[in-house]
Order: sequence, then C-alpha cells, then structure tokens
Amino acid sequence: MDAATSFLQELIRINTANDHEALIAQAIADKLAEHHIESQIIEYAPGRSNLIAEIGSQNSQPVIALTGHMDTVLTGDITTWEHNPFGGEIVANKMYGRGTADMKSGLVAMLFAFIKLHENAASLSGRVRLIFTIGEENGAQGSHQLTELGYVDDIDAMIVGEPTDGQIVYAHNGSYNYTIESVGKQVHSSMPELGINALTNVVKYLNIEPQLFTAALPHPDLGPVVHSVTMLHSGEQINNIPAQATLRGNIRPVPTFNNDQVTERITAAIAALNQEPGVHLEFTVDHSFWPVATATDAKLVQVAQQAYGHIFNEPATLSVIHGATDASEFVLSPHKFDVVVMGPGPWSQAHMVDEYVDLEQFEKMIDTYVTIIEFYFSM
Repeated sequence: MDAATSFLQELIRINTANDHEALIAQAIADKLAEHHIESQIIEYAPGRSNLIAEIGSQNSQPVIALTGHMDTVLTGDITTWEHNPFGGEIVANKMYGRGTADMKSGLVAMLFAFIKLHENAASLSGRVRLIFTIGEENGAQGSHQLTELGYVDDIDAMIVGEPTDGQIVYAHNGSYNYTIESVGKQVHSSMPELGINALTNVVKYLNIEPQLFTAALPHPDLGPVVHSVTMLHSGEQINNIPAQATLRGNIRPVPTFNNDQVTERITAAIAALNQEPGVHLEFTVDHSFWPVATATDAKLVQVAQQAYGHIFNEPATLSVIHGATDASEFVLSPHKFDVVVMGPGPWSQAHMVDEYVDLEQFEKMIDTYVTIIEFYFSM
C-alpha cells in the first residue's frame, strides 16, 4: 500500500462525525513535520481544531489555497453498512468508510500534492496554502473562524476538494436556513374565539411562501432560487389551541438573488402579515451560506481543465452543483478570488451508507492538484 492510501486509511479510522477534528489536524501536522513543513493548529473549541500550512517564498504572489473539511456526517445505523464505516476496508481498489468520498480522500490528496510541491519548493513562483477546517457539515464554524482571522485575505485562487469525481465545479448555490416562530394564546379548544391560534397564523406564511421568490432573477448557470418549507411544529395537546408554532425552511440562493435579498424578502413578508389582527410572527436566520460562482474563462478554471486532461487523458467536464461548501464562508472575505470545487470520489457517495472512493482516481487527483498549481504559476 502506498503512503497516501495508507494515510487515508488511517484518517478513515478516526471518527470525526461532527466533532474531534483535532485528532485529524494533529495527524496531518505530524505528517507535514515528517517532511519538515511547519503548520499551525488553530483551536475552535476543545477537541476541534483547524490546520494551516504554507509553502513558497514569503510574501510572494500568487497564492493558491487548497481547502477541505476534516469532519464527516454521522454514520446512521451501522448495522446497515456492509463495510465497517471506520475500517477503511479496500475491496476491488475501492476504499470504504465514512468520509472516504466526503471528504478525507480530498484532504489526503491535497496534503500529498502539497508535500510533492514542497519537494520542489525552490521552483515555486508563488505560495500554496493548506486550509483544513472543522465543522463544515454542521454550520461551517471553521471556515467562518479562519475567514474572520484573515487567512484568505491574500489568496488569488482556491480549490475546494469536495467529491466531484475529479470534474470541475465552477459554481454552486448557497444554503440559507431560517425559522419563523408564531406566538399566540392558549385556550381550551372548545373556546377558540378566546385564544389566538399560533398554528393558523404561521400557516398564513406557509400559504404565501410559494410565491415569495417568483420575481427573483434566475442565475444563467445555477437557475432559480430553490426554496422549501421543511419543518412545522405546533402545540402540546390536541384539545388546546396552540400558543406557539414553529416553521423552518431552507433556501438555495444564487448570485443573482443572494442571501441579503432573501432576508429582505422574508422580512417584508413577515412585516406585512404582522399587520393582521392577532398575528405575531418572529423571523430568525439560522444559517447563511453564500452562493459561489467563477467565470468559466477564469484562469483557474482554464488551468484546472488543462491539468485534468493532462493527468486523466480525457476532457474535463465543467458543471455546477446545488449544494454548498466552505467556500460559501471564505468568499465573504473582502478580498475576492476565484474558486473551483474539484476532488476525488463521486458527489453521489457523500453521506451514503457504504461510502467509498476509487483509489485510482484518488491517486490521480494528487497529481492533478500538483499540475494545476504548476500550470497556474507558469502562466
């Protein structure tokens, strides 16, 4: 087993489902130290640490960031897995386990590309920065923290190693979670006229929600804003008029109708409903991931296509996805830069039972990352 595959297997055997990323960060720091590369471990909370490392001449430009997250989602019912989710079992040149596709294979491919580039660091005409984060799957706390600390304020290009089967994603939606609380007055259900039905009032919003974004300008590649009400809860007992009701929804903003515009639209709708007698609705934004889009003629996209063709001996596919990544936080930096999402493993395997990555593709992605950076610096 080669060194990269062995290290990937080591990381799969560490359970980082929504926590414990410090274990991965330390393992990566130790691997970098073996190659005489310094790194910084930046704690977010006990047991949860981001990692930063950089090679190249100090203050040289351009700067390319390689980024990925060290957490995974939960496994679900382990009895439904054929392969141990924390075993890193290899069958028919596929490694199985939680995080093999999403996205420890991307982390390790970037890490070993970084090490390869370090071996020829004298020839680098710029800097390469590793940015490995905590918490992407549940709030993106790591990328938010590192953006606030300025770690992307000088970069020119960013590659996000999420699973794309090696193909090039140049744009993705944001993700916007919100809650609407309805406050009413509880009474016995035999006397509804004496109370205020919080459920009935929150349903007023539910009824207008399908029309809220009909005038929103679609994005030429990502399409329209996608919006759904996904949770509704009210009451404690069937024979009470409920005093409280909660509605939650998810929206997928696009660059042509962004998160701020979504907030404005919902705020206006709630304000209008609250003018009605007895209606008291409170709107809260729970989570706001911004959309990301890079022009297809941008240098980074062009170089990524060339590098993919050079390593895989076939043309790369350009595409978009409707999920979100840590880049949604990083692009909130006042400094603007191009982004592509490109990593080993199929997007369809993310969060799946018996998640896997093809090891041949994983190995080729190491060389693809190296080639992208070499081509980018040479142009």
